[in-house]
Amino acid sequence: MAKKQIKSHDSFFKNLLSKREQAIEFLAKTTPAEIVKKLHLDTLQLDTTDYVDSELQEYFADVVYNCDYTFNDNETKKVKITFLFEHKSYKENIPHLQLNRYLLNIWDMQVNQANIDKIKFKDFRLQPIIPIIFYHGTTKWNKQPFENYFSGMDDFLLNFLPKFDYHLIDMVDYPNARITQLFQKRQLQVGLLLMKNIFHETSLLDLVKDIFANTINFPDKAQERQFYEAITNYIYYSTKINIRTKIIKLMETLRTHHSENFISLAEGIKREGELKGIEKGIEKGAEKEKTRIAFSMIHKNYTNKTIIELTGLSEKQVEYLRTIKEYQF
Repeated sequence: MAKKQIKSHDSFFKNLLSKREQAIEFLAKTTPAEIVKKLHLDTLQLDTTDYVDSELQEYFADVVYNCDYTFNDNETKKVKITFLFEHKSYKENIPHLQLNRYLLNIWDMQVNQANIDKIKFKDFRLQPIIPIIFYHGTTKWNKQPFENYFSGMDDFLLNFLPKFDYHLIDMVDYPNARITQLFQKRQLQVGLLLMKNIFHETSLLDLVKDIFANTINFPDKAQERQFYEAITNYIYYSTKINIRTKIIKLMETLRTHHSENFISLAEGIKREGELKGIEKGIEKGAEKEKTRIAFSMIHKNYTNKTIIELTGLSEKQVEYLRTIKEYQF
């Protein structure tokens, strides 16, 4: 999946579940009842800390909440609920490896913060985490316990394996009709339907037609505009050119306010992309001209210092040009 597509999926997912009321309904409708009854969802608060490091960005985007939870001793304490979006369209072979790194990142930060706050470690306790992986690929996720990825394990060796689990929300298990029936909040419903169908051309076209032909009523016009802009950006950046073209043609037949805005925004995104392409072309041409001049200067016995000063190339670039016998301009 291209980086721009990954970013569009990540951004849309974060936008969808960073809204507290939508996150509450999502949790209430997709999490096992034994967990939901212990969570005090009315205390749900967004955690804006970024726990996904540069290596984990290849696998996950996250939305994190803090929430009160009633433990077995009836004492109420905070737990973290992490929505981890698996942004690949295919399943990760051993998700536990990335998940374990992610959990350790959070607990490392908690320890570091305790040190900063000078908390006595005899009183310090790590915060429990409920990791929820959201997957919207085209094939079913085969969830397995970590120990299944090892062979020849006996009870003694199992004691030395990390023991942790995750709750999986696999959109393969959520047909369109189930999503529509299960979720009452229209923005959440539409967002999940889009993510479910984004890789399926026919169902995506039908869904887009329904979304833009039947306007969602918002109490606030600014929220309405932001919602449809988020949808437009997601569809534009997450689909291939041929599907995008079909969607734009579909919008032209609808003739609604939001379909016209979609066309306008899509044209704006396209123009912006073309301008960036032109700018990159100019930059590339300028770099090529600098290289041509430097190569010519080398063969006129100019020093590296003079070439660098006149062209702006680095010493490594100039040294590399000296190794080339013939340069194709």
